[in-house]
Amino acid sequence: MKNFFAIIFVLLFQFSYSQSKIKSISPSVDRKDSLNIQIIETLGKFLETQSSKFWLESDIKTFKFRYHELIDIESGKMGSNFYRPSLMEIISTGEDGKKIVKVAYIGYNEETETESNLIKAIYNMIAVKIDGKIFFSKYINYVTKDWRIKKEDNLTYYISPSKNFSLEEVEEQKADIKLLSEFFGVEKFPISYYSAVSPEEVFKLKGFDYHPMMYTSDSGGFAEDYNVIISGNNSEYYTHEVVHLYTSKLFPGINSYFDEGIATYFGGSGKFDYQWQKGKLKKFLTENPDFDVLKHLNVYESMYFEKETPIPYVVSAVLCEMIIAKFGKEKLFSVFKNGTSLEESFKIFNLNKNNINSELKKFLKSIEKHN
Repeated sequence: MKNFFAIIFVLLFQFSYSQSKIKSISPSVDRKDSLNIQIIETLGKFLETQSSKFWLESDIKTFKFRYHELIDIESGKMGSNFYRPSLMEIISTGEDGKKIVKVAYIGYNEETETESNLIKAIYNMIAVKIDGKIFFSKYINYVTKDWRIKKEDNLTYYISPSKNFSLEEVEEQKADIKLLSEFFGVEKFPISYYSAVSPEEVFKLKGFDYHPMMYTSDSGGFAEDYNVIISGNNSEYYTHEVVHLYTSKLFPGINSYFDEGIATYFGGSGKFDYQWQKGKLKKFLTENPDFDVLKHLNVYESMYFEKETPIPYVVSAVLCEMIIAKFGKEKLFSVFKNGTSLEESFKIFNLNKNNINSELKKFLKSIEKHN
């Protein structure tokens, strides 16, 4: 009789899992383990609802968007639900009631003759059992548990075991933070700074064993709400992303074009500072006289200097500098604050399709003379 009920339980479990968001479960996952069963059940509910109630409260306090890496991850050129989650592994951490959950997002192309499957990402999260319930936690908390911690003024650095800590770069960062606080008119605030050696390590901190953006650049990182910087520049200095912490606080509706522009104006982008990039832009506009600013307003467009700096970032940065010089920063702030569209913003600053390109070139020439 016990065997009969056990078989019924397993069949019910298999049915409930098959009805959930999980596309498949690897044979390597022990589905007889009671903790694993509970993890799979909770995982299915979370993937279906993407509700924060399945995440640790401590994660919610530290990271405003606990699982934003998974938002729209199922979407792709083949459709909005092309990439489906498959459970690859549930791995012991060596701690009771805590396991690593590894999920792959795989596109099942059933219309092709070969029915080939395409993998988009492999994502890790931590499952923790508390008071009989399963909660998920960001992988960054687990993978950095043995990282060195250094506190410097309002900065708390979490330092990769693969890198050396630079006090000189810390001082540069502190000086820029002082400048930014004065410019934006706010007190400095606590910042958690994860200092990694490469974008590959950054994506691992964010939970990915694989992501298509892991290997596209030698530098990069992210600014995360609340007040978190994840840097892959092998540096304790990353003013570009620090600017995003200020703008997200003061201007949550800011257009992404201006957001990247003002961040580039203060912090450059990638390995290069703003002055280097302005020089590259002058050269680029000379060699490409027909370049039209209004046709390249997408900051995610694949147009780069030295395979490093997106050209729209630099154009936007120069426009920000030009607007500040002509109208003052408060007028620019009003556009940031209101989330004004680019078309309306350009009108406010007397820019249009007939003059924006010439005004940009004229401003670059004028500051070149002063320099």
